[in-house]
Amino acid sequence: MEYNIIETQEDINLLMREYKGFHDSCIKELSYYSGGYVSADRAMYPFNSVRNVSVIFQSQISEHPTIEMRFELIHRLNLQPRLENYDCIIYDASLVKLGGLFYWSEWDGFQLEDIDSQKGTWLSAERIKWKSLENSLGEDKVYSNILNEEPTSE
Repeated sequence: MEYNIIETQEDINLLMREYKGFHDSCIKELSYYSGGYVSADRAMYPFNSVRNVSVIFQSQISEHPTIEMRFELIHRLNLQPRLENYDCIIYDASLVKLGGLFYWSEWDGFQLEDIDSQKGTWLSAERIKWKSLENSLGEDKVYSNILNEEPTSE
């Protein structure tokens, strides 16, 4: 399936409608790719030239039970997961465009003034796109893990 590119308020409204405002969903996993690297001859490319974050969301109520959102050229990722003694359910989320950047937050009514006081995960990026993923419900990882490590809880 191809990505749906978000550019306009209409595109934002479509995603929020299709994914039911992220109500009764959760962040299952995410992946960050900076663009920086060290080559085999140990030369470093020291620039965050890509800055993409991909997030897998799963929903109990959407017609698209699993989606991937790709945040491109991110400016900030504020990952604040709740501890294991609380639920990770997203009840209402926000997706807005302010000053040329897109902001997604796990709370409704996002405002820039809230980012330092509101607890929760939020991202800002220059571009966003999303797509539905088929056969991706459940606990199995969507993104590969080259080390084949299982998550541990201590």
